[in-house]
Amino acid sequence: MPKIVHENEKQRMKDLMFEKGVELIKQKGIKKVTVEDIATATGIGKGSFYLYYDSKEELLFDILKRCERNSFERIEALKKENLSKKEKVVKAAKEIYLAPDSIILYVTPTDFESLLRKLPSEVYEQEKKKAADYFKRTTEIFEIDTDVCDIHVLSQLMDALSFVSSNTNNFYSDGRHQALDILVTVIAEYMAGESQ
Repeated sequence: MPKIVHENEKQRMKDLMFEKGVELIKQKGIKKVTVEDIATATGIGKGSFYLYYDSKEELLFDILKRCERNSFERIEALKKENLSKKEKVVKAAKEIYLAPDSIILYVTPTDFESLLRKLPSEVYEQEKKKAADYFKRTTEIFEIDTDVCDIHVLSQLMDALSFVSSNTNNFYSDGRHQALDILVTVIAEYMAGESQ
């Protein structure tokens, strides 16, 4: 007879899986995290994992989306701050997007695409719609002129920022920090309409 899991217990375990999953992504990288890793970290049997998620990819996607929502809430709080458009973007990039607790430092755009391909196709379609919605909300938060800032260009710039931030090649770590500063400045100027 299968184990019955009550909703409160299920949510507590999902919260623990989230916490341990973030730690595992930071330690191993998203591609190397296994169901066994998560089961061991949370103290459950490997088979019990499937009481909470249908697949490892579903959990990893849930982790990334939860981190994204948390980051977006922090970005929305910037609306209240008395900063220029450029200053808001720089602050959001450095203090939220590239913060030490940000999962984006450990997940490349390619990793995210690979994860999406392993999920049902409707998830991919939902992500495209959410991306457009996030762009709209972001332009509202930062008071960005959408005639100047194109979603496709901004998406490529953010992918570049994500790639550099997740590239922990030790040979060029000093250059990485300078490259991140340059990219953040360029993105902020582009979003604020200060670039050509």
